[in-house]
Amino acid sequence: MGSIEFDAVDLAILHALDIDGRAPFARIAEVLGVSDATVLRHYRRMRASGAIRVVPITDTRRTGQTSWVLRVRCVPDAVDAVAQGLGRRPDVSWLQVLAAGTEVMCVTRAKGPEAPGGELSRQLGRAAGVIGLEMYCLLRVVVGGPTTWQGQNIGLTPAQVDALTRAAPQPSWDTPVPAWVDGDRELFAALARDGRTSYAELARACGTSESAVRRRVELLRGTGVLFFEVETDAANLGYGLCAFLWMNVRPSALDAVAEVVAADPRVVFGAAATGRANFLASVLCRDTADLYDFIAESLGSVEGITSVETTPIVETLKREGPMPGARARP
Repeated sequence: MGSIEFDAVDLAILHALDIDGRAPFARIAEVLGVSDATVLRHYRRMRASGAIRVVPITDTRRTGQTSWVLRVRCVPDAVDAVAQGLGRRPDVSWLQVLAAGTEVMCVTRAKGPEAPGGELSRQLGRAAGVIGLEMYCLLRVVVGGPTTWQGQNIGLTPAQVDALTRAAPQPSWDTPVPAWVDGDRELFAALARDGRTSYAELARACGTSESAVRRRVELLRGTGVLFFEVETDAANLGYGLCAFLWMNVRPSALDAVAEVVAADPRVVFGAAATGRANFLASVLCRDTADLYDFIAESLGSVEGITSVETTPIVETLKREGPMPGARARP
């Protein structure tokens, strides 16, 4: 993503879009007490530079999918090829290079509890230079998904947050999940390119009317199937060190670890999982001292963590949506 220096209005817009990624600019302007033109100008500047991006996410709790984290160990010369191959897959997101550039990690989703596609496992097993594969099924996500990273939510006052939250769609968890229909694939593909694509453009992409596509988006959001997330490079907010933690936690301590992880603004992802490590976390820290503080103080305050493996994140190659510079497979 692009690098940019955010000012106070930029930070407020970023925070507002994290509450509602499709909030009308007029509503954001009203809450901020600035003109519509000011909000639009700041947003276009950030969007054009690649500093922010609004993306659509499906909530796996509602769609019946199971999320898996894959950790692929490679010989150094194979990392680029393995990463490019994974990045072209539409079912792969959050593709990152770990440690000293010898590991690749990603998230993939499968229908139901089964492992993420025998095809993917077989391809990785046959890939030249792959020397190890670990697969972690996510059992309970405590940070991530609809519960977004707190660290970028610093631009609004509590009153402004309340005003935007009251106007944002509030999912009804008691409402049945709607069945997928013709046009949903095109709808999500258009939103993946830009989560704020207008209803008129979405209608053209789906071959339907503007009112019909508006109703469909509202239905998917209202039932909790679809939500929007705003992404930015953490370096734009002063976070210079990213790391992934693989923890072993006694079963009786899982809830305590989840509580600590969920309350810490440095955590962007946290989940209990199956596998060699049973609790995973991704953190954004300002520097090595900040990472040490998280491990020694935040995690150290919890009884029951028996080990922590910390792997720096060297590079993020893909977040949600298509991989930059690569053509996703249909």
